[in-house]
Amino acid sequence: MKKIVGICLLAALLVQSAFAAHHKPGESTKKTQVGYDTTEGVRAPLYAGSLDTVEVWMRYMKAHDDNDLKAIREANADDFKAWASDGSVIENTDAQIALLTDWFATSNPKWIHKYSIANEFTDQEGKLQQWVTTGWELTETVDGKESKRQEIFDVLIADGKIKTIYIAARPINESE
Repeated sequence: MKKIVGICLLAALLVQSAFAAHHKPGESTKKTQVGYDTTEGVRAPLYAGSLDTVEVWMRYMKAHDDNDLKAIREANADDFKAWASDGSVIENTDAQIALLTDWFATSNPKWIHKYSIANEFTDQEGKLQQWVTTGWELTETVDGKESKRQEIFDVLIADGKIKTIYIAARPINESE
């Protein structure tokens, strides 16, 4: 009897090991809830999202750092839209490219990554929304004078493209 129990335990461990081998270390088959989304007026569970979306955003920011307008254009969804920290709305990719062309020429912006968090939820229509919340330090040089600010982006990634961006920013004081 002890032999049968031992064999059953060994079989269970082997099955568990085989199952675990199909997942990356630390990956779970169960979603981890990290908070709630209430943008649709109801409390919907917000889960840890795919790190693939963070990589989409990292490539996007590298294109900004490299002043690569073509890569930025190609990374945007057809219905791209952004809300800037000054209250302005960038209605589409063409408007964004025009703004960036001038900005890159006059201020040489450069970003340093601070953090990124992938999150997702299913909206009331049953569509998965994948978001990246990410913080960066921006340094601009205008007329030889350098200034820094902290920027936080909330970014909707759809089908591997940048669809929506909300930007919040604050100046970084010299004492920080």
